[in-house]
This record gives sequence, structure tokens and C-alpha cells, in this order.
Amino acid sequence: MDLTRIVYCAVYAVVLICYFFSETSGNFPRRVVNKCIMATMFLAYFLYESHRNGYWNTPLFVLCIIAFAFSWLGDVLLLFNFMYGGISFMVGNVFFQAYLIALAVQNEVAFSSIWWAIPLIVAVASVFFILHFTKKVDFKKTGVLMPVYVLTVTGHGILSVAVASAVGGLHLWLLSAGLVLFMISDYFLTVHKFIKHEKWVLRCNSGTYFAGMMLAAVSFTFI
Repeated sequence: MDLTRIVYCAVYAVVLICYFFSETSGNFPRRVVNKCIMATMFLAYFLYESHRNGYWNTPLFVLCIIAFAFSWLGDVLLLFNFMYGGISFMVGNVFFQAYLIALAVQNEVAFSSIWWAIPLIVAVASVFFILHFTKKVDFKKTGVLMPVYVLTVTGHGILSVAVASAVGGLHLWLLSAGLVLFMISDYFLTVHKFIKHEKWVLRCNSGTYFAGMMLAAVSFTFI
């Protein structure tokens, strides 16, 4: 196993464990520093490994760079403004989807192999739209934007599984695992923000998201 990957994962895990405590410590500056370190770690490692392994030579790869960059920006903005952070993440989610679709086209994946992802994405996202329009959950100032956001993150999570199943390879399966964890993290975030304000829910949100982004970054160590 690549030594750089081992060191990166070990350090990242330690920083993430620290964040479980700083996030709920009530010490905002400490939380900002801890979170920004993690976000910068996954972005920097992704850029380093993807360049080292030749991903930058593919024109469509710019879509993935934009997706990671907006995820990093979303992490920073979310510390200060929930709406701006969510919009940044939403942009990143759309670019993750665009990258996955481009990969499917590049690998000549038949639509019949991945079509099942569409009704599944719609079905999952519909739950959030129903909760909003029936007033079962009050999404407060975000309003309908919250279900729309969930649609975008569910889109890249489920689509990643469909594309990985059709194309195969360790890179895509690790990327898919990361994006699925990213998707799950936002379900936890929705619960914490609008339904149940519990520390363990918030930690589940952070744990699944940052573990997911670590896997997504690590996936680019494989070709």
C-alpha cells in the first residue's frame, strides 16, 4: 500500500476524531480551524493524487475539480451562513453528477444499464418534497430549496453506484462509496437542523461526510 495514502488516512482520521469534539465544544474558532484543516486536506490530497495519476490529462476531469472545489467552499461557508454553504454544496453536487455522466458516456455505458437510478433518485427526493409541502417538517428559511438540495445530493450518490456498477474498477467503487456517505451525511444534517438537535446526529453527519470525502479523494490514487 502506498505510504502517502497510509499517512494521509491516519492523519485525516485523527483530525476527524478531534472534530467530533471541537464541533460540539462551543468554541467556534477551534471548530473553524479544525474543519478548515479537514476540508483543505481532502481537496489538496485529491488534487495531488489526481495529478500524479494522470487524471488531469482528461478534459472532462475539470468537472470533478470544480465539484471538489465547491465542496471545500461549502464547508467553509457553512460555518458562517447555512444558505450560502448549501448553495455552494449544491453546485458541487451538480458537477459531481456531470462528471459521473461524462464517465458513463466516455465508457459507452448503455442507458439501459443505469436507468434504474432515475426512479430511485426521484423516489428518495420525493419524500423530502412531501415533508415540505405537507408541512410535516418546517425547513424554515430554506423552504423548498432544502428538498431541491437533497435531490442534487441524492442524485450524485445513487448515480455513482449505477456508474460504478456499469464500469467497474476500484477507483469508481471507492468514489461511489465516498459519494454515498456524502449523501447519507446530508440526511443526518437535515434531521439535526430541522427535526432533532442532538449531538450524536451532528457527529453522524460530520463522520459520514468527512469519511466520504476522504474515500472520494483516496479513489484517485487508483487508475
